[in-house]
Amino acid sequence: MKKIILSTGFALLSFNLSTQAEAASFSKLYVFGDSLSDSGNIFNVTTALNQIPPQLIPPGFEIPPPTPPVPPYDEDGRFSNGLVWVDYLAENLGLTSTPSTELSVLFPGSQDKSFLTLDPNSGELIISPFFNGMTATQSVNFAFGASQTGLVSAEGIPGLLGQVGSFINDLEFANQFADPEALYIVSSGPNDYQTVPNPNPEQSVSNIVTSIQALYNSGARNIMVSNLPNLGETPRALGPFAPVPSAPLSAVTQVHNSLLTEALNNLSLLPDINIIPVDMFSLYTQIFNDPEPFGFTTVTEACLSPDPSLFPNLTPPEGVTFTVCDRPDKYVFWDGIHPTTASHKVLAEFALAQLAQPESVPEPRNSIALGIFTLGGLLYKTRNSSKKC
Repeated sequence: MKKIILSTGFALLSFNLSTQAEAASFSKLYVFGDSLSDSGNIFNVTTALNQIPPQLIPPGFEIPPPTPPVPPYDEDGRFSNGLVWVDYLAENLGLTSTPSTELSVLFPGSQDKSFLTLDPNSGELIISPFFNGMTATQSVNFAFGASQTGLVSAEGIPGLLGQVGSFINDLEFANQFADPEALYIVSSGPNDYQTVPNPNPEQSVSNIVTSIQALYNSGARNIMVSNLPNLGETPRALGPFAPVPSAPLSAVTQVHNSLLTEALNNLSLLPDINIIPVDMFSLYTQIFNDPEPFGFTTVTEACLSPDPSLFPNLTPPEGVTFTVCDRPDKYVFWDGIHPTTASHKVLAEFALAQLAQPESVPEPRNSIALGIFTLGGLLYKTRNSSKKC
């Protein structure tokens, strides 16, 4: 089994931006993560919340505005000015991926599509985790903006563990195993650190490992895992109003990536597993140090001003409007923490190049005889979103 190497320092990368991963062929694509991979889930939920008649809103329940605000963000609710990296990667692989919220139903067995449902225990409004087995048969993006690595974030948004748990519970509903010929992307972690004063990288990496093990135990075999870019080098971290200063963020990034490397090396010993690393740290370090070969001119400033990532729900105070830079394609960052779609495209090409490596090509498999690892029934409270990734 190959050893996984995810750099925690600068490494010179060489890859062809026109690389086609012709050797890698996957039946489906599943995505688990945060706003860097969200293709519209949190936008769908917050938009639906704002369509509830006021008389039906429970007392004391604060409704967040549609997040991210459209415009200036992508019209389908991505945290960028266009497609994000998993969208570009799907296109390059000849696949399409549906946001999980577009498949959710009101309750198990219901034919009524719904982003929201009621917690059968508390009666509170929650994000629906019910899919009637539909996620077992098609490519799905479970990523949510503001998501952390745990079961559920402080705002009631499904975390990485919660997203994976919903998928596995839906497999059980359909009496299915995870497709061993599909590609599973696990990309999570920034929100465990960017607004957290006392982060715990050991717990964050443990959550990622638990998610990967759960996917593996359910039948997944091709699992793409990203480390963190240098969180201390985002425009927000480098600015005067950063929730967490640049130096501590850079330090915790190094710790997280080192722990993740060790953990993935251990996971690579599992029989028949195919872990595909995506070294975001080294890629973005190279872009920051020499942006021109990648087509960028601005790496320390956000295209949008004022920086939306400093406001709750990315919404500026009343009377303040956003200004968009003249050439977004020349900027690495759209806002203080989210890349532009041009930056996402470079990341997708880099991820595609990793799939083109011979050791990343999935081998045909004829049968699976595995037990399902279930994270349990997962129900999520929907509360006000915060300025997270």
